[in-house]
Amino acid sequence: MRIIVIGGGVIGLCTALALSREGADVTVLGRGEPGGGASLCNAGWVVPVMSGPLAAPGVAGAAVRRALGSGASLVVRPRPSAALLRWCLGFLRSSNAATHRAGLAAMLGLGARSCEQYTQLRDSGVEFEIHPRGLLFVARTQKGLHEAAELVASAERAGYPGSYRQYSAQEARSVEPALGEGIVGAVHAQDELHVRPETLVAGLRAALRSKGVEIRERAEVHGIVSDGSRGWSVRAGKSTETADRVVIAAGTWSRELLRGLGVRVPLQGGKGYSITSTGAGTAPRHPMKLIEANIACSPFDAGLRVSGMFELGARDGRVNPRLIRRILSGATRYLHDWQPEQAGLRLAGMRPSTPDGLPLIGSVPGRAGVYVATGHGTLGLTLAPATAAALAPLVLHGRLADELTPFAVERFATGGTAERGRRMAGERT
Repeated sequence: MRIIVIGGGVIGLCTALALSREGADVTVLGRGEPGGGASLCNAGWVVPVMSGPLAAPGVAGAAVRRALGSGASLVVRPRPSAALLRWCLGFLRSSNAATHRAGLAAMLGLGARSCEQYTQLRDSGVEFEIHPRGLLFVARTQKGLHEAAELVASAERAGYPGSYRQYSAQEARSVEPALGEGIVGAVHAQDELHVRPETLVAGLRAALRSKGVEIRERAEVHGIVSDGSRGWSVRAGKSTETADRVVIAAGTWSRELLRGLGVRVPLQGGKGYSITSTGAGTAPRHPMKLIEANIACSPFDAGLRVSGMFELGARDGRVNPRLIRRILSGATRYLHDWQPEQAGLRLAGMRPSTPDGLPLIGSVPGRAGVYVATGHGTLGLTLAPATAAALAPLVLHGRLADELTPFAVERFATGGTAERGRRMAGERT
């Protein structure tokens, strides 16, 4: 079976690997730099414990307060489009307790084994940097510490299988000497892990090429057209590729590709930033979620990555130096004495996000043979192997895994779709 995967990020590469391992003839078409965008600039966390959708009770109010503060972790484009306003309305409608509980259960149903899957990926011969050190949620206030504890407890109630411990300030500094005096405590999710995203992308690409998979870079797709029988033609650059199946796993670009098929979905980009640098002082040993600042720290073999921001509605991947400085300033308030000692690697990428915080995974309504895997928000790296493992049987054999049901495109899709899709779009968006 001939399959084209559109998207050279971690979701597309994992999906291509799963399909090729089942004997499919796969070609990957990437729009820009190899594995660029959110696949490279993220914190590298594999964190089922953080599977809760972004849309949650109280999040909207907290986001507004953060947006108005000097250390805001949320930035909204000054002139939001009509599509972005509709997305925000859908987000608000999804920010209730019942919807959030259902979403958390669905995400854990898909990704509870993500850490195990990454270990298996490495053991299968894919080479990448990986660290099984858990994840520390660090707080500077009692309110923040309660928020961290409740996040982990909610995940446990929804089926999260990992172990965790809560630490006092003194215990937290004993576990992580890089922490400063201003913290009040921490929660340690002990079974999580983190990877260096660049090495993961490189390892996946090498594994695919070893299996004979063609990876075409800077291959912008201009159209996906039915060939009149049971296959599809994909126009990329000056060439046209034909395939039995097409998988759209192209991040925020997926919205335009689906629109070309007459299917509209409410997908928005939330730009995130990161800087990776060596530094002076005591560097963290554990990945850390800095609760009040909403910043991530990830120690790698060659430097510390500090990540943050959710620039909603951003249109490109350009780096804003002012926001990079804000992220670094927010992180160092939690640390004892670490300071970056060089400019470091600065990256920005667009996280594809849906109003209800759940990804779009499955068949494209009314377009037999076309599938989609996007909208994972901040959990793209966490859920990449799980998404690939669940989607491959659907693409190859038409078998829909139970865990994919909550992520059906029909819940949003409009335009040329089945009546169920139109009805659900009216109810949910």
